[in-house]
Amino acid sequence: MTIAQYFLISTNGIILLGVIGAIITLIILAYYYNAKNKIKRKLKKYPTKAISLCKENEYVKITGKAYPIKEPLLSPFGKTECVYYRVEVQRQKSDGEGASYWKTIFKDEKAQDFIIEANQEKAIVNGDSNKFKKLLYITQEVKHTSGTFKDPPKFIDNYLKSCGKKTTNLLGFNKSLRYVEGVIEIGENITLMGIAHWKESDHNFDRYSSKNLFISGDKTNKLIITDDQKMVDQK
Repeated sequence: MTIAQYFLISTNGIILLGVIGAIITLIILAYYYNAKNKIKRKLKKYPTKAISLCKENEYVKITGKAYPIKEPLLSPFGKTECVYYRVEVQRQKSDGEGASYWKTIFKDEKAQDFIIEANQEKAIVNGDSNKFKKLLYITQEVKHTSGTFKDPPKFIDNYLKSCGKKTTNLLGFNKSLRYVEGVIEIGENITLMGIAHWKESDHNFDRYSSKNLFISGDKTNKLIITDDQKMVDQK
């Protein structure tokens, strides 16, 4: 082996190790910074607090049940009454080597302000806030599927058409799709974190005071909401 060949092999080896290292680093960063793990780390830093003990401008953690202030939302796929929903349509794809995977081709979410009730105390959550001011992790499940010999439910087909999407290909055959949905149901246990503000309100939660607790977020201290049971159960 000549010196030139030795250095070429060494250089190629270093490049390969660098590429492998970069891939591993990206995987670790993706795992560390995904929404679920960011929320889990944040929630661990704070104890759960009673609504009546929350102080003005304090970043607080509350666990309780979610209830609507007005007419609740109706989720598109599961037809569930809720205060928040997120839906995804995922299409089955092939990687060219025989392995299949699911790719999200459409997503939609909707939220409204709602009440959280904990130990007979209530606060109002600014759920319908700017997406840059909140971070959610809501558990999801597949509600329906469609494929070559299985049509999607008519209401899903109509919903997607209203959003400019189709469940069939150019030849009119059904695409291999699954319809995934996550919701905050009425009365569901959730944990949230946000900035506390006591404001005058028409909601008579406390007969001794005209002020109610409002929970919101900003770009620094985001409104965090999850219904993941492990995170809800942790104190």
